[in-house]
Amino acid sequence: MAQIPECPKSLKKIQHHLKIALEHDSKDPVISYWCRLYALQTALVIDKSSKDVKMFLVSLMDWLEKQKNNLKDNDMITNETAAQAHIENYAVKLFNFADGMDRQANYNKNIVKLFFTAGLLMDVLSVFGDVSEEIANTQKYAKWKATYIHNCMKNGETPTPGPPVSESGQIGFNFPNQGEDIPQPTNNFVPVSPTTHTYKDYPASTPNEYQTIPNTSTVSPTEIQPTVSERPVLLRDGIQLSPSQITKAQKYCKFAASALTYDDVSESIANLQKALKLLTTGEDS
Repeated sequence: MAQIPECPKSLKKIQHHLKIALEHDSKDPVISYWCRLYALQTALVIDKSSKDVKMFLVSLMDWLEKQKNNLKDNDMITNETAAQAHIENYAVKLFNFADGMDRQANYNKNIVKLFFTAGLLMDVLSVFGDVSEEIANTQKYAKWKATYIHNCMKNGETPTPGPPVSESGQIGFNFPNQGEDIPQPTNNFVPVSPTTHTYKDYPASTPNEYQTIPNTSTVSPTEIQPTVSERPVLLRDGIQLSPSQITKAQKYCKFAASALTYDDVSESIANLQKALKLLTTGEDS
């Protein structure tokens, strides 16, 4: 496949996303594809008239078209719900591992890259529409934490584990400027698959060993095509489920299937239980 030209300086905002794509070209083509698609969509908003940008965008479009054809049998390329579940699970796993290192005060360049990569992958989720408040909060925290730890290490200071707490007891942080350049190590990291949790929970995560995230080019979640009725669904107890609730239940099922890609049975069960509770009671846990 033809090489994509170097990213023009005017598109600095997408350079890190393109770097993630490059790092995943062989080990996870799904992540690679959607990172570049996000980069393309973002670039078209930033600059689509400069000569060097035009050449870059044409090459990027050509790459995406060829890769989509090469992976036409992969559900996580052709099915956006499956793709969203895969990317979200992967991003949260990176975040959880970084959070575990943070809780253990295990600070090095690897933790900076883990937090920053998790935040950037959550950027990519916007390709599929608005992200949940939970993901949005986790995304902001991951980028802030990457910047905070990087600055502490740069200044010879010891980072404080967990989210910052003000004198009033409120948790808060200043979100780094969009596109802020955070230096990353050149070596690849090998994350683990801890039990999933996100920013609003913050339980301690203490993974015991490193393992490689499996290549997903040949593994995809069970396909569940959304077929949502426009009318509310009436349950036997008189509870009505709206189309949005049905869609949410379908997503939980997708997340459960995607979790099994990583042999994460507990996370799969948790998502199936959420789907079951939503479908039987109308309540979303």
